[in-house]
Amino acid sequence: MRHNGRAPIKASTMRPENLNLRENEPRMAVCPDCQTWRRLTRSMIAPHRDGVDVPKSDARRYFGDKPAGGRRCPGSAQRIDIDITPEQWSEKLLTAETTTVSRRTTHPIRKPRPEAAPAPFQMPAATCPLREQLAEHLQSGCPRCRAGRCARAIELRQRIRRTAQIVAAPSTPIYGQLRTAIREHRASCTPCTNGARCDAGRQLAARIARDHLSRTA
Repeated sequence: MRHNGRAPIKASTMRPENLNLRENEPRMAVCPDCQTWRRLTRSMIAPHRDGVDVPKSDARRYFGDKPAGGRRCPGSAQRIDIDITPEQWSEKLLTAETTTVSRRTTHPIRKPRPEAAPAPFQMPAATCPLREQLAEHLQSGCPRCRAGRCARAIELRQRIRRTAQIVAAPSTPIYGQLRTAIREHRASCTPCTNGARCDAGRQLAARIARDHLSRTA
């Protein structure tokens, strides 16, 4: 058996788990090309096939042709220079196994559960007009909503979230956020648009007044 022409691989540079130098056992190594265990013959990886299908030829096969089983692996007849003793290899293998075990955590890492969205009855009344608009839009059969790329639905959800955060905040919110929330509410609420404020509109207006007094006090 002739070598494949590549430079020899030193056993000391290989990963110890890819080599077997135990006494009273055949010496074996993992092929660098197909990553399979192969026996070492005269410090060379035994010839083998990598399992890759070879295009069939219409040429007539004669006696002595190699059987079909894939092409010859390029890692066949790769020279392995055994420059370490079995004891040194055992020490490297033990060190690698100890390092791997020490890296494993004994406590499983639990992923945080996503917070459940609040039920409609738990959401502030100020978001009711926006939620109604979103429900009507979703029921209209928008093709972009089915694909998850509808800008209108995304905008309504963002406005609902902002309004809910502002109304539910017990502390004094930012004045600009309140102004934005009441403008969006009046644009989507029919009574507020006609000049008659609803309960949600009066609640937002009261929050703006309290915020303004706290800022000027």
